[in-house]
Amino acid sequence: MSAQEYAAEAVVWSRLAGLLSAPGDREEVQDCWDIGEQEAGLELLVDRLLGQGTGVGEPAVAELAVMAEQWGEWDWLGARIASLPLAGEEAGGLRVLRDGAEDTRPAGFVLPEHPLAASVLVPWIVCAPCERVLARAHRREEWGGLSFLAEGYVVFGPGFDPVVFPREEPGAAWDALAALRDGRDRG
Repeated sequence: MSAQEYAAEAVVWSRLAGLLSAPGDREEVQDCWDIGEQEAGLELLVDRLLGQGTGVGEPAVAELAVMAEQWGEWDWLGARIASLPLAGEEAGGLRVLRDGAEDTRPAGFVLPEHPLAASVLVPWIVCAPCERVLARAHRREEWGGLSFLAEGYVVFGPGFDPVVFPREEPGAAWDALAALRDGRDRG
């Protein structure tokens, strides 16, 4: 991760920590970032958000999901992130899914000559108004299950050519979320 990407992610982290109502909680989560304990900070943030029980905006929940993915904590925190109560006025836009159905490619969906073409696409974040999906692309392992980490991300939907973001590209998950949001803004 480049210094610029790290700095951009630090801004998102601070914004997410700002969702906590107790100043001590915000400070504790921010301290986790400052000392390089992002994994512990994410767990603390999610637990405190669940504990305060107030609604969280859908954009913030999507950012929290991407932050957890970025730091390798999605498998551990995904169910809790997806269960965060949503702020009422924003419900119906972006929705984070914990366990999407495997390989939900729409009819005619093709990623021609792309390394992720054979991947299993697991819906992760959906945009209800524009019907676009941000899916995590996983490799099918020899034993039949899916790879632990996503190999990349694919944004697809009606009237929208699929856009692929390989995991090894810096900021791939964030770029995929931006592509989903851009489609929503235009849709």
